[in-house]
Amino acid sequence: MHTIDNASRTGAGEMTDRLAAAADRMYRAECALHAARQAHIDAWVAAAYDRLHEAILEHSAVRSLAA
Repeated sequence: MHTIDNASRTGAGEMTDRLAAAADRMYRAECALHAARQAHIDAWVAAAYDRLHEAILEHSAVRSLAA
């Protein structure tokens, strides 16, 4: 029984780590978008928007799994 309890904690810890990593990627994508907009380079802005969109989708998916 003790092993099962440790396994469930490990699973929760891994999910917390995944959620934190997804949130970090989303934050970094937001920073990249800000930098791209400040540079006024359309191609960078478009790429940064795409990365932010992907990061938001990933974060949402991980949050759904964690719920």
